[in-house]
Amino acid sequence: MKLDKPYEYIYCNGSLGLHIATMIVYEAKTNENGEYELETHSHPVVKYRERPGGTVWNKAELTDCSVLCSEDDKRISMHKFYNFVSGIGRMRLSERGEDDDYAVTVNAPTWKSVLDLNDIEIEWPMLEVDGKREPQDKFFVKIVVERNPDGAKFKYTMHDYGASDIIFFGGAELYFFAEFNTKEDLMLILTNSMMSYYAAFSDHQFKIVFDTMGDDEFADVIDQVNSKEKTIRQEAHDIDV
Repeated sequence: MKLDKPYEYIYCNGSLGLHIATMIVYEAKTNENGEYELETHSHPVVKYRERPGGTVWNKAELTDCSVLCSEDDKRISMHKFYNFVSGIGRMRLSERGEDDDYAVTVNAPTWKSVLDLNDIEIEWPMLEVDGKREPQDKFFVKIVVERNPDGAKFKYTMHDYGASDIIFFGGAELYFFAEFNTKEDLMLILTNSMMSYYAAFSDHQFKIVFDTMGDDEFADVIDQVNSKEKTIRQEAHDIDV
């Protein structure tokens, strides 16, 4: 079934494409009463920027896909970008191999470059300050550390809080997630993640501040990363993304 323009950019299972058609497949199955019935599957047909034709997403149902934006309005909010990369993160976490050194489930700046290749703009979040709208210049990222269950490969899971209260007041959050075993691992993960955000959004002036959400066990790591924030930001501006 061919769709009419303007097409929409959709994403699922870690892939992003322009939805140009839908392939409907009918499958005959036997139900619990022993009767035959037809089951319908709708698979998106997408177009990639570098390919002339369409590609069928055989492993994705249309109902599993999310719309990112339309081709006639290629702009998304930072909050939608957060949902985009966190969804990919959850998918990568479920698929990761046992040989991974540590599970940083997604590199958000890498996915920003995918949006850039498709000319999709991430609108910088604005705040209301003294009756005027100004660009958000601070991101307070609340970090939660949880102990993984017995038998897990990694001792801890670290993730951002998600900060619905920040959104309520007009701000936006950044996505962070990783599994790790030592404080040194966490230090490296947070430092590299902070640096990659600064490098990816180097055309904006902003500051990332981590908060431990009251977890005293890792407060020293958070404090050390925060104390190096200015240096990390300066080094990030020298990275060619």
